[in-house]
Amino acid sequence: MKNLSLKLMIALFLFGLAFAVQAQVKNKDFRAIKLAKKEAKKRKKEGWDVPPGSVPMEKQFERAWDMELQLDDYGNPKYLMATGAAVAGTRTAADQAALTAARNELAAAIQTRVTQIIQTKTANDQIDQEVANTLDKTVANGKALIQGSLRQITTAYKIYRDVEDPQNKRKNVGVEVKIFYDQDEAIRAAQKAIRKELEKEADKLGKDLDKALEEMGWPE
Repeated sequence: MKNLSLKLMIALFLFGLAFAVQAQVKNKDFRAIKLAKKEAKKRKKEGWDVPPGSVPMEKQFERAWDMELQLDDYGNPKYLMATGAAVAGTRTAADQAALTAARNELAAAIQTRVTQIIQTKTANDQIDQEVANTLDKTVANGKALIQGSLRQITTAYKIYRDVEDPQNKRKNVGVEVKIFYDQDEAIRAAQKAIRKELEKEADKLGKDLDKALEEMGWPE
């Protein structure tokens, strides 16, 4: 009888937990849909649109908001995000410029995150100050290395609008793009890229960086 009661309690607990998780997911999905509709309405008034035959703007924004609202197991944003915008004479040129701008912003965000980790370890006397200075310097100069290491970028949305050129009286193309990158994967990619540069000075420096990141929850 006791075993039956225990099993019943466990079953009820698991059911309640599953219900709570499902409700949380539905709430997040509902919020993403609501925010997406509001943003799409605003952008359309500003003249933004998507090419014929592509995914509707509302759905693209919904994907972006869904990714932005996702959290990891520690309650931190699961993804790093970046936005790029550009104006050019052709859609192809504007696309490329906007994506480049977004990738630069993303690399800068990753760079800042790695620097914060190093500074935290230094403040806690877990990294020697001289080593920390070298790490900081390499990371600060490593934006191009980080950008070159990014391989799994997700484009959440890409929108367009005509932009009047007052000088030559013709229309250019404006583009805005939002990209996302899994934060754990981003840190790992940056770690590998920066470590290669550090090891040019000394193998120990690469290991110091690995140790700092591992202790903050980012193993190689």
